[in-house]
Amino acid sequence: MAPASDAAQPSWVFFRDRGGLAKPGPAREAALAEASRRITPRAAARRAKAAHERNRLASRRVAARAEPVLLPDDQDLPPDPTYVAAVSARGGVIRTRSRWLNAVSVDASSEALERIGALPFVAGIRPVACESRDEAAATEAEFNAGPSYLQIDMLHVPEVHAMGLHGEGILVCVLDSGFELDHESLRQLEVRGVRDFVNGDNDPSYDPRTDLPTQSVHGTAVLSTIGGYAPGKLIGPAYRADYLLGMTERVGSERPVEEDFWCAGVEWAEAEGADLLTSSLTYHAWYRWRDLDGGTAVSTRAANLALSNGLLIVNAIGNEGQREGSIGAPADAPGAISVGAVNGIGNLAGFSSVGPTYDRRVKPDVVAPGVAVLTAVGRTRDAYARVNGTSFSTPLVAGCVALIMERHPDWGPEMVRDALTMSASRAERPDTRFGWGVVNAREAVLYPLIEGVVTDFHTREPLEGATVRWEPAGSVDSLDAAASDSPPRGSVETDSAGAYVIPSLPRGSFRITISKTGYFDADAGPYDVPPNLGDANVALRYREK
Repeated sequence: MAPASDAAQPSWVFFRDRGGLAKPGPAREAALAEASRRITPRAAARRAKAAHERNRLASRRVAARAEPVLLPDDQDLPPDPTYVAAVSARGGVIRTRSRWLNAVSVDASSEALERIGALPFVAGIRPVACESRDEAAATEAEFNAGPSYLQIDMLHVPEVHAMGLHGEGILVCVLDSGFELDHESLRQLEVRGVRDFVNGDNDPSYDPRTDLPTQSVHGTAVLSTIGGYAPGKLIGPAYRADYLLGMTERVGSERPVEEDFWCAGVEWAEAEGADLLTSSLTYHAWYRWRDLDGGTAVSTRAANLALSNGLLIVNAIGNEGQREGSIGAPADAPGAISVGAVNGIGNLAGFSSVGPTYDRRVKPDVVAPGVAVLTAVGRTRDAYARVNGTSFSTPLVAGCVALIMERHPDWGPEMVRDALTMSASRAERPDTRFGWGVVNAREAVLYPLIEGVVTDFHTREPLEGATVRWEPAGSVDSLDAAASDSPPRGSVETDSAGAYVIPSLPRGSFRITISKTGYFDADAGPYDVPPNLGDANVALRYREK
């Protein structure tokens, strides 16, 4: 249905089919060849890994068939050029083209949209969802470069950094309002690609000819939250990851955030081979709660397609407050990790949106610090500010996801999501306010694990150097194990505090045996994993002479 106004408005035009590109012939072959050139080898490898994960999970179901990995496929074909030309000829000014949605977004008057809607190959028309930037109402306060330790310590990130994990080898895409890389905390950042989807160029930084002075402030703050590195001032969870930076928002315009630019950014990131994408933009104004069912909103559909290709999206749930169903798109996507905000003592922030989705699924998935988060100030060299919003809890969680991916390069997005949620603080009692709880990066990278402390039975002193052996106590799903997982049997030794960790076990039941010279052996278990366990403590009795 066309909008009532005669002024040109951004709208989606969806096509019924792929037209001439669906038929064998030179046009289809040329389009597939172009798609092959566009999809990087890294993206192809990530898609194959995701398909392998789906096939492994499907193998548990009766009569399930393996999904073939075809690159490229029809999803990678552009909308038929003759369809696009016909839309243009009827008054639609093309804004973006979406391969995944088989659609174009256009600026068109209501009369032009009526003409376009009459075309036999047009399946439907809907307005492009618009929304203001997703930030909390609280005022940002200047902060004189104080430490950012608390915001990452609450997520147990320093413990993961101590393991030697900082995001190395992971390609992260950040979609936001623009970025300034001359801030001291961002000068070390490895940027692999940039794109400005608003102006159609490759410069997402502030442009005085077209932008307001605040254009890049929000995006710079978000980027510094995940990837900043200024020792003694600001350290992000994934400061050694590689980055793709996409500008999808025009600050201060009449249509500040539009989901067609966001969808274009997601498709670009996927083709470039990004492993994950973090976005602090949500769409509330156009969509109603009934649309947030995990498959109706256009941005949600794009997020679902991204996941099917192995690209995991971490998205803010929004800052609409704790009213039931205040979630925004695409945070309702089943596969997306939607993030709420808590304060420094773990209470839900008053501005943080809550679930459930319209089809009654739990959202958010997890929460993280989103109050007084330390960030870099854009268009400055060394200034910092404390800011509020799910815009900033989201990149903190995305940084934790990058650490999980680095630890488990053979895991697909479903296993990464499971590790993040099932190791969080409320995994045993998820709800529509906190989701599965506050993220614990340490337990997520080790998930699923058995850990505990070995002590002397009489003195209660920790025993260093005790050997902890594990073996199956029942069935173990070896087919479900990834190469980076621990084997079904093995051994570790306790440290100076008597502590041990058996990380990333395959699904199954395990028994442990603890031994140390001068002590009787002790058995414990069986323990079922997942979930992870933190209380497999054992006391050894001294063997008297």
